[in-house]
Amino acid sequence: MSEQYRRYLCGVYEAFTSRYGHAWQKLAVGPYVNGDLFSDIYSVEVNTEKAGKVVKAIISKISEEAWYLVHMASEADSQEKGEIIYRFLILAFANGRKVLNAMSIPEVMGLHQLSRSVSRETQHLYGFLRFQELQNDILYARLVSKHHVGMFLAEHFQDRLPMEHWVIHDVERDEVWIHRAGEDWLYIRHPDFRQDPQMMLSSSEYAFTEWWKTFTESVAILERRNPKLQMQMLPKRYWKYMPEMFTNPGR
Repeated sequence: MSEQYRRYLCGVYEAFTSRYGHAWQKLAVGPYVNGDLFSDIYSVEVNTEKAGKVVKAIISKISEEAWYLVHMASEADSQEKGEIIYRFLILAFANGRKVLNAMSIPEVMGLHQLSRSVSRETQHLYGFLRFQELQNDILYARLVSKHHVGMFLAEHFQDRLPMEHWVIHDVERDEVWIHRAGEDWLYIRHPDFRQDPQMMLSSSEYAFTEWWKTFTESVAILERRNPKLQMQMLPKRYWKYMPEMFTNPGR
């Protein structure tokens, strides 16, 4: 679980165990916390034990599907996600797993939409993320994403590249996932982790990158250029760190 997800689960724990009542409480995450003149804001500290209790309660009293949806939705870049998930859990703990199919309820529909958006971007990045070999034999990938999906990518590539040393660097959030061959990945937050990998590429990687760019240019048919379709199939926000797009004539 990411720190953001654990913190949110701790917020759920505090909300359900407080005596204020659900009608008088709201949950907000990260930079989306906005108070008003008549509200008090309480910051929640991360407590692994409390977060674990909430996870167990969601799985046992609702379902594993509900836990998956809540987990994915909690990583969304959304101002409303805190309240949507909180209100969904209030309903789900009271009514059980059947509430998952009640799409006419705004909180249920909202949860599915958030989860679907995060899942879709994660699936895209399974294919769009590009690793480049550095001079120290480490595979380095720059990540740029709308949602907070780095952990899901780290889990995926730990299975796909278990015997490789690799790093996934979320350049906008200053987060890094580090994997040593044969070990589990580690997460660190590193504001100064901004060295340019282009200056550290291995000679073989540099040559391969140039060959790959030449290949993508040579197979392109000028008369069939369709930038609109290209951006539909390959969102432009991913282009910045894809070597084959640096000089692609379809841009």
